[in-house]
Amino acid sequence: MKVSDVGERAIVEFARKICKSGPRIKVGIGDDAAAVDIDGKYLIATTDMLIARTHFPKGTTAAQMGLKAVVVNLSDLAAMGAEPLGLIFSVGLPRTLSVNFVKDMMREMDMVARSYGAYVVGGDLDESDEIIIAGAAFGLAKKGRLLTRSGARPRDLIAVTGELGAASVGLKILLDKIHVKGYERLVRAQLEPRAKVKEGLALANSGGVTSAIDITDSLAANAWQVSRMSKVKIIFDYEKLPISPAIKKFSRSRGLNVDDFALFGGEDFELLFTVRPSGWKKVQRAFRRLGTAVTLIGRVSKGRGVFIRRHGEAKKLPDRGYEHFV
Repeated sequence: MKVSDVGERAIVEFARKICKSGPRIKVGIGDDAAAVDIDGKYLIATTDMLIARTHFPKGTTAAQMGLKAVVVNLSDLAAMGAEPLGLIFSVGLPRTLSVNFVKDMMREMDMVARSYGAYVVGGDLDESDEIIIAGAAFGLAKKGRLLTRSGARPRDLIAVTGELGAASVGLKILLDKIHVKGYERLVRAQLEPRAKVKEGLALANSGGVTSAIDITDSLAANAWQVSRMSKVKIIFDYEKLPISPAIKKFSRSRGLNVDDFALFGGEDFELLFTVRPSGWKKVQRAFRRLGTAVTLIGRVSKGRGVFIRRHGEAKKLPDRGYEHFV
């Protein structure tokens, strides 16, 4: 059996079973980040690797690489409700790469990290055939306010920040070399994403949010992760999903199915979360202050799996999205 026969999620599950936990480990393998209990607070730690041919479409600038390397790591902290502190990067570079390219990438890493209240504090360098950026971020979360994938409960509401599918449409435009006029915002969503750090902290501080995850693989795949970890059934209302007119227009003009972007597209870096009904208005008020759109898109009930209701009929949503190796 090869890695391609089982896929990324199975490899993660192997790691969950093989790697033992310890008394200070509040959250281990399988969530957005790890949480370690240190004197009444949680140290939150995560890591993400970006490889040029997989994660950076042709034409991605040095600054955009540096930005994304920071955002993908801080997005995991956001999903845990953590305040970022610092990042370290292990970077593989081809020996023929321009020094100015590397400087531009580093400057952007520094600037973007500081815009989120964090700092790049170290790392490692090595030689490689292509650009590889393995980042790690760490932050702090308050006890009792840690967000995980396993806290959703029946009767919770489920909501999402921002809109769905923008980044995957942007990637389609770049890969197929489609004229970007009118779709610039969608391309920026792919090349210049934003981590919802302030939003994650607001969710943690609200006291009513029961689980959270950032949307990196797809709405469907990440909802399935919450369903499995929380052992609940999730039901989305299709008509309530925040899909922008630009995404619908692009899909119609190309004869494409908008669901492939909104439901099964990755790298939106939005936050999908569950909240007790009594806490919903408090979340809305917090997000109005931040100027961030948030949409109620479904409910949690007893059972298992992820379903989507269209025209009054609920059907199981395939567990499909981006997955390495398959």
